[in-house]
Amino acid sequence: MLINVDATIFPQSTRAGFGVVIRDHRGMVQAASRGYFARIQNPEVAEAMALHQALFLAGERVMQRIMVAAGCLSLINKIKEPNLDRSPTGAIVHDIKNWATKFRSCNFIHVYRSCNLAAHTLARSVEYDVRSCWFNETPNVIRTIICNEQAYV
Repeated sequence: MLINVDATIFPQSTRAGFGVVIRDHRGMVQAASRGYFARIQNPEVAEAMALHQALFLAGERVMQRIMVAAGCLSLINKIKEPNLDRSPTGAIVHDIKNWATKFRSCNFIHVYRSCNLAAHTLARSVEYDVRSCWFNETPNVIRTIICNEQAYV
């Protein structure tokens, strides 16, 4: 399963939104989630918290082999680093590493926004909304993006 994750900062509301899209080997959406974190204004912290949410969702869905794709290269590097991270994201990175061991296979990759558009759009769509989850369906807000991506596969 491929899990795309993104986070975005909303300065006016002091929230950080997140979006998660889980797809199978055919690119079909198996699950999607969006939500926000209150009083988060650090983009790397927001991205780490979003990634943590993605692993939680994958764990709930009892997935075994996952690849997590996120746009924050510094965070991906911290997760791959074997040493203890003492940055503001350190505790979250530690939790992410622990969650990753619960899967048979869990890899983390960096992707550019153009390859992470569905998760980014979900994250941007939650500024004044509540948390939402979808299972085995594509949320309306990203339906066109998913259809366009599948047209190129």
